[in-house]
Amino acid sequence: MRSQTKNSSYKKMFSLIEESEDFYEVQIIERIKDDYDRFHKHDFVMFEKMKSTDNIQCPRCGSTKFISHGKDKNGSKRYKCKDCGKTFNVVSNSLFFSSKVNIKAWFAFLESLLSGTSMRTACIVSKISTVTGSEWMDKIFTTLKCYQDEIILNKEVYIDETYVHEDKSKIYHLEEIGKIKKVKKEPRGISRNKICILVATDKDKSFGEIVCHGRPKREINYQICKKHIQKNSTVIGDEDTSLTYTSKLMNWDRIQVKSYTEEAFEKLSPIDEVCNRFKFFINKHRGFKKDLLQDYINLFFFIDNEIHKENDIYKVTVNLLKRMFDIKIK
Repeated sequence: MRSQTKNSSYKKMFSLIEESEDFYEVQIIERIKDDYDRFHKHDFVMFEKMKSTDNIQCPRCGSTKFISHGKDKNGSKRYKCKDCGKTFNVVSNSLFFSSKVNIKAWFAFLESLLSGTSMRTACIVSKISTVTGSEWMDKIFTTLKCYQDEIILNKEVYIDETYVHEDKSKIYHLEEIGKIKKVKKEPRGISRNKICILVATDKDKSFGEIVCHGRPKREINYQICKKHIQKNSTVIGDEDTSLTYTSKLMNWDRIQVKSYTEEAFEKLSPIDEVCNRFKFFINKHRGFKKDLLQDYINLFFFIDNEIHKENDIYKVTVNLLKRMFDIKIK
C-alpha cells in the first residue's frame, strides 16, 4: 500500500509542477493539488461531534473512566484511561483507525456511492486510488453485514425472485464434440449459472437475500421469509410454486398473479420497480467477484431503504458513517 500511494498518478502529476515550463499547465496542476490536499489532510475532528463522551470507552480495557489528555498533531482530542493508562482518541479501535485521509474524502466517497455511481467513479470524486477504494468497500460491507436482520415486513408484501449471472470463470458449459472443433454453449433458461435472489417489499422497506443457484428451493425460501415477513401477512406475487410451502407454514393470505399479463404489470409494479433498481445498481458495479454478491445486496437495500425514508443523500451518508463509527475492531 505504501509503494502504491507513493507511485500514484497524483504524485506523478504533482512532480510536474516544478518540471513543467508551461504556465497554464502548472496552474491547473496546482489547483488539482489544492483539491487533493483538502481530502488528504489528516483531520477527524468531525467524529468528535458525531460521538458524545458518554459512549467513549478505553480500547484496551473497556473502562469509561478517562481524562482529557491534550490533542494530537492533527488537532483531535486525546484521552487517557484512569485504569490502564492507555491514551486514545475517538477513532481508536474503530474502522477509521490509522486512516490516512480526511473525513471529507469519506463523505465524498460515500455520497458518490450512495448516489448510484460505481466504486471507480467514487474513487475519482474523493481523490483516492482504487486500491484504497476496495479497502473502503470492505469496511462498508463489514458495517452492513447484519443490516437486513433488522428488516421485518408486514401489511401487504410484494415478493418475487431476480437473477444475477455467475462469474464467467465459473460458468458451466455443455460440450458438443464435432468433427472439426469443440463448440461450447451456455445452457438456456434458468440454470445453475444464475444466482437466485429472493426480493420482497411492503412499499416502506425492502430486503433481498441469495437463495441458491438456479431455480429457488422451497426450504431456503421458508428460512428467509420467516426472518423477514410476519405470519398472517397478505403476500402478492406471481404463480411461483416454491412459495406454496412457505405460504402454508406462515398462514399467508396469498394473492397470485399470472406473469406477463396486464394484471401483473399493474399489481406487481412495486416489486418490479425494486428489482429494476437492483439490476441497475448491480450493472453499475459489474465485474466484482460473486462471492461478494450478498455484500452488494446489503449495500443496495441499505441505500434503497434509507433514501426512501430520509429522501436526503447527506442524511443517509451521515447515518452510514455513524454505523461505521460504532463498529469496533479487535
